[in-house]
Order: sequence, then structure tokens, then C-alpha cells
Amino acid sequence: MKWFQLLLMALIGAGALYLTFVGIDTAAFFAALAQVDVAVFAFGLVCFFLVHLGRSIRWGLLVQATDPQVGFRAYFSICSVGFFLINVLPFRLGELVRPYLLFEREDVEFGSGVATVVVERVLDIAALGLILLGAVAFAHLPEGPLMVGEYQVDLVANGRRALLGIGVPAAALLLALIIFGDPAVALVQRAARLLGPRVEGLAVRLTTTFIDSLRALGAPRRALLVAFWSLLTWTVNVFSILLMAKGLPFGAQLGFWEAGAILSSICVFLIVPAPPLFAGVFELAVFVGVLLVAGDPSPQLHDEARAFAVLVHGSQFALLAGLGVFFLLVDRISVQRLFGALRRLRSEEDDGSRLP
Repeated sequence: MKWFQLLLMALIGAGALYLTFVGIDTAAFFAALAQVDVAVFAFGLVCFFLVHLGRSIRWGLLVQATDPQVGFRAYFSICSVGFFLINVLPFRLGELVRPYLLFEREDVEFGSGVATVVVERVLDIAALGLILLGAVAFAHLPEGPLMVGEYQVDLVANGRRALLGIGVPAAALLLALIIFGDPAVALVQRAARLLGPRVEGLAVRLTTTFIDSLRALGAPRRALLVAFWSLLTWTVNVFSILLMAKGLPFGAQLGFWEAGAILSSICVFLIVPAPPLFAGVFELAVFVGVLLVAGDPSPQLHDEARAFAVLVHGSQFALLAGLGVFFLLVDRISVQRLFGALRRLRSEEDDGSRLP
């Protein structure tokens, strides 16, 4: 099964690369790379570092609700290693890095560490939903289908359907979990039971963990701080994309919500089972996002969009890799032992005996 999953991810990545670079004019692509305003683009990358810092602080607040003794140095190091490996490892194994390192280095119960990640992901989905809603409402997006490679895709219509068909029910479920707690877990269990015992067990563990994590936040002040850092981090994330886009000619016409549409495209595309480094999928996500907001189907725009996709992906990964490798070395984290532990945790997850 794992070999099949690896093959599927490789095919998805290869297909995404094909759709991004089919019909590319190599000379025009390199010309687009050469005309990047390095200073403006670098300022956008600095904002991306601030995004990483904000995520670390937010996660630190969640961790400190469980163990107040975990300081900034510890959770920033673990976050840096964790986000680096999320980009590198297949099967979403990187999501288990932070809970495991928190357990190994700070003696925080593994289940509690997983709970912080679950809450973090729910907050990210909520923030992304707000950005996507704002982009659909305020960004200058084209009506009708968009050509991606040889295919027509109506992204605006599909985005609106997703908001109504997925976003609204998900928000209602989240609100019910927060307000009703255990009765809401029982309702989720009854609904999930229709899909089989494994799905039922997974759904119950996720919802129970989420509610327990919210309760662990304790004082309303801490919960407000976590919400504040979520909104601030995602706002800076949009500005990071906007400033990077301003480094190329097409970016001159973009505003905040257009950059939010590009960021939404990236996040939505990364939901699919991508290969390590999100190779191909990330490039296609940026490429589609730029075509969506720029409103100019000219060959020059296609070249700039491809150049922008390569630059954004390469620079962001280089920053995360630099931080991750630095803390792996400085904190003497054994990569071999870490990978062995992740494989064991993955096996236990497949058996249904661990939280995902």
C-alpha cells in the first residue's frame, strides 16, 4: 500500500509539473527570472520568516497551556525542525515530528502534543476560510473558466461551491463542538458510524482531542492570544505573497485580496497527496493562482507566473530548510532515531491505536 501511495504521489507531482510547464518558452522563462526585483522579493521573504515566527509563537501558547515550562527557544527549535520535515517527508509524517520532539525533549505527553497540532490546524482552516471568503468577495477575479494547460477550470465558481458546500458545514460543526462539547462528540460518532468502525474511531479521537485542547487553553485571555496570533500570522502571510509578487511586473496590479487568492490557491492545492517537497503541486498552485488574479492570458504572463512559482517555492523551502537543518545540528537531534520513531508512530496510526 505504501508503494502504491508513493507511486500515486509521484504521478500527481509529475502531472502538476506537466500542467505548469507544458508549452514553456525556456528563453522567455529565464528572461522573466532575470527581471525580478530582488530587493522587493527579499522583503517578501522576510515577511515569510515572520510568518514562521508567528506560527511558532502561536503553537508555543498552545503548548504552554499543557506545560508552562516550555520556553520560546524550545518550541521555536521544534517548530523549525517540524515545518522543514513536513516539506520533506511523505505520508504527512512531518506532522508527527513536533509532538514527538515535544515528548522526547520536553517530556510533554505525546497525545497532548498531537492535540496542539489538531487545534492549530483547525485555526488555520478557519483563517484560510476567511481569506478565501474575502478573496471571492473583494478580489478582481475573472468570471468564467480559466485555461490551465489544456484544460478549462472555473476556479471562482468552484471556490464558491466549496465555501457553501464545505466551509459553511465545517464552520457549523466547529461551532457546535465549541458550544456543546461532549454531546457534539456523540453526534459526530453516530454520523461517522455509517462509514465504518475505523472512520468512527478516528472521528471520535479527533473531536475529543480538539475539545480537550480547547479546554486546556484555560483562561479566555490565552484563547484570545491564540486567535490574535492566528489572524496576524495569516495576514502577514498574504502580505508576504503580495510583496513577492510585486517583485515581478504582473504584481504591480495586485492588491491584498488578489494575493489572498494566490495564497488560497496554494493552500487548497496542498491538500492533495503531494510528493516530498510538494514538488510540482506547489508550482501548479502558484501558477494557477497568478493566472486567476492577473487577468491576462498572454504568453508573457505565463512565463512570469512560472518564474514566480519557482522563486516562491524555492525561496520558502530554502528558508525552512536552513532553519530546520540549523536546529537539527545545534540541538543534536538524531535524524536516524527520529525517522525510526516516526515510522513506528505511522504503523500505530495505521493500526488505529494512535491519534493521526
